[in-house]
Amino acid sequence: MQKRLIVNLKRLEHLVAVVEQGTLAAAARNVNLTQPALTRSIQALEEEVGMALFDRGARGVTLTSTGQMVLERARRILFEASCLERDLQLLRQHEMGSVRFGMGPFPAAILLSDVLRVMQRDWPNLRVAADVNCSEVLFAALQSEQLDFVLTANRLMPLTVELALRPLKPEPVGFFVRPLHPLCGNTVDLAQVREARLASVPLPVAAHEQWRTLLRCRPGEDVTSRVESNDFRALTQLAIHEDVVLIAPDRALKYELETGALVRLHIEDMRDLNVQYSIAYLAQRTLSPAAEKAIATIEALS
Repeated sequence: MQKRLIVNLKRLEHLVAVVEQGTLAAAARNVNLTQPALTRSIQALEEEVGMALFDRGARGVTLTSTGQMVLERARRILFEASCLERDLQLLRQHEMGSVRFGMGPFPAAILLSDVLRVMQRDWPNLRVAADVNCSEVLFAALQSEQLDFVLTANRLMPLTVELALRPLKPEPVGFFVRPLHPLCGNTVDLAQVREARLASVPLPVAAHEQWRTLLRCRPGEDVTSRVESNDFRALTQLAIHEDVVLIAPDRALKYELETGALVRLHIEDMRDLNVQYSIAYLAQRTLSPAAEKAIATIEALS
């Protein structure tokens, strides 16, 4: 009977550390081992596998083809082991604990203050951390398990991460100005919008192409924001006091529209705009009770 392979998880962690850190010395510091101890661990893994995982040379170590295959499997095994440890901890604790989630600037402007208010009212002992940032930063944190879930536009979801999605209802998007803006009260066409001083949160390249199509830009003509910031409230104050055109979901400006500080432009020949937001989390990771409470709150308020 063929001998069964039993691989030590710590040795798999050491393999991943060597690849990610680039050198044995840096990897040893990362895993709190001496370099000779780390070398012995890698050698022991190679003995378990029965094949070389690294080629040794004067310039350091490089993965063999077998090493590349083992690396890919090692990352999946370590991820599953981490999920198992976390799920067992949740079962043992039987408690709410803490939740950390991320939102893009627009959904944060729409929902975050109400979400935090409701959660503190209903679950005062729950520890809550909310990160407002661009989608690239949020999904990097989600993938490294620093966040339980994120809330952002569907078109910003990465294709390289296996996600579970809970869609929210679409949000209308418009162009907003202060009452004293030269475009306010007039019939506005697409050419005037293209020439306006636009303000927005940072948009990815794909979104810029969508805006070019929407605004019917001519070949070679581009539409870029004069002002971009992840701080949506700063953009709102800018639009209230200066002649810029703010691009935003309607609900993000509920107070400003009710008080008359900003008004929505009515633009000829422009179809209604909507953005679809979804709550996203790692498909293979069990949500904690705290994360489920936070998601339920967001869904109730959306």
